[in-house]
Amino acid sequence: MNKNLLKIWYYTVIEKTLLYGASVWGGVLTKNQIDRLHSIQRIFLLKFTRAFRTSSTNVLNVLTRIPPLHIVDKAEFIKFRFWVNLSNEYNTIFDINLLNKYVLFKNIPSRQKLINLDSKISNADYEIYTDGSRIKNETGFAVCILKDKINIQNYLFKLKTFNSVFQAELAAIEFAVNWAVKEKVKVNIHTDSLSSIYAIRYLPTWSAFPGLKPMWEFLETNWPTNKPNWP
Repeated sequence: MNKNLLKIWYYTVIEKTLLYGASVWGGVLTKNQIDRLHSIQRIFLLKFTRAFRTSSTNVLNVLTRIPPLHIVDKAEFIKFRFWVNLSNEYNTIFDINLLNKYVLFKNIPSRQKLINLDSKISNADYEIYTDGSRIKNETGFAVCILKDKINIQNYLFKLKTFNSVFQAELAAIEFAVNWAVKEKVKVNIHTDSLSSIYAIRYLPTWSAFPGLKPMWEFLETNWPTNKPNWP
């Protein structure tokens, strides 16, 4: 069987199963539990490399570029502490004040409480399709630009390993918006990410997330020059 397919199977099935709920219990692993995770992972590392059974597990991790499970587990735990608990424990690594923060609804101007994204522009110059994806530890997004139903330009971008699919979807929409501004054209932006649409639509009511706010302000100012839409 193809090694790449085996790795995909490992990442999507084996690792996810072994580390289920790691964001909650990942910070309290004992040495015995770490050794057990190594023993289980070693079985698959040997299958991938076909190395001698006397090979060190750490060497197998390097050869396959698959990190030890206890490190992946710790990363999931730290991300949970960041994004869900908003813990100050790791302030030396990242300032949690840059993440989403609560804004009192009554302090938001009424004109900013809702933005309607339902309709399309009938006389748009271009149709732009955006998509973000993540497979294994790689995240990226693509933007396809069509004119008169003909694909005239494609853009592909790779993001950092810690970026999520949600961030990739938003980055794709932002690129499409900036492209329309630069070219001074009217466009319809199509995305299959309903969560991104809601994030843009309701952003001022709950968040000051960097990157989303400028996009929302642009859409509000240029409406209906550019309208995000989903099929």
